[in-house]
Amino acid sequence: MKNKTLRTSVVVLVLALFSCWSLFAAGQAETTKAEDPSSTYPSSPIQIIVPVGAGGDTDLNARLFSRYLEKELGQSLAVVNVSGGGGTLGMQRVLDSNPDGYTALFFHGEAMIPKIAGLVDFGIEAFEMVGIGVLDDTTVLATHPGMPFQTLPEFISYAKANPGEVEFGMMTGGYPHLVGIVLEEEAGIDLNLVDVGGNAAKTVALMGRKTEVINTQYGLTLDYFKSGDFVVLGLTSKERNPLFPEVPTTAEQGLNLEFNKFFFVGMPKGTPRSIVDKFSAAMKRVVENPEYQAEAEKYFVTPTYMNPEDASAHAQEVYEYFSKYQDLFRGSSK
Repeated sequence: MKNKTLRTSVVVLVLALFSCWSLFAAGQAETTKAEDPSSTYPSSPIQIIVPVGAGGDTDLNARLFSRYLEKELGQSLAVVNVSGGGGTLGMQRVLDSNPDGYTALFFHGEAMIPKIAGLVDFGIEAFEMVGIGVLDDTTVLATHPGMPFQTLPEFISYAKANPGEVEFGMMTGGYPHLVGIVLEEEAGIDLNLVDVGGNAAKTVALMGRKTEVINTQYGLTLDYFKSGDFVVLGLTSKERNPLFPEVPTTAEQGLNLEFNKFFFVGMPKGTPRSIVDKFSAAMKRVVENPEYQAEAEKYFVTPTYMNPEDASAHAQEVYEYFSKYQDLFRGSSK
């Protein structure tokens, strides 16, 4: 009788302990869930700030990438163009937003140019780096068929013989501005640097023969090259792009220029690391998606994923390269 009572007591005790443990584990799970904001992220639409106008390569890449990100994150992504100030207005909007993962910046290396120019005191380092998703090795120099030069050597010779006459269309304080002054320095020429706006505006200006030479993305303006409305002078890279190998590089034509873009996502400082990691993991899945890869190839860009640490290191390398021309850039900005 005593043994039966003892066994019953043990069973009751075990059941009680199991019940207490279950309640404790459930409570811990709820606590962990409450403490980790990524457990319910995202629960509403995310705003993607593109700090340039619509129609350019940044806008195009942002919208294409965001379309696939929506599927990975399970929420809609609203792409919002905020142009002005060489990208600084859009960048500032992101920096001023709540660090909750619901406002992100989609931009490229131009984010560091205003700081190099001395226009602002912040750059990419002001953001929580989420990751890099796209590399763009398609920056070319282009002119139109009405100019007295149709090759890079002819362009350089003409510019040397006519200092200050050839107009280079760019955007003051932006990436094209830096391309223009580095082109002058490396080629030993003097150009007339004129602000005609961002990539979309530069395309219109060259098409209408309102400017004479621009830098542009090959995939963005491919139709103009095919139609003969634009003439490509060279790819600003050390090696030819295998996606359009017929275009010679500036390097092989004796001009040391290297301007390759990387597109990144950044969030305000203080954004929880678990949210940054969750968004970054979604970027990785997009880059690995064959459907996205096929669409991106149409614009000759290369889907490439870099995690926050690798992306930050890559951005720093590019910043150091750009910084070599800081004094020239600031001098031309005065």
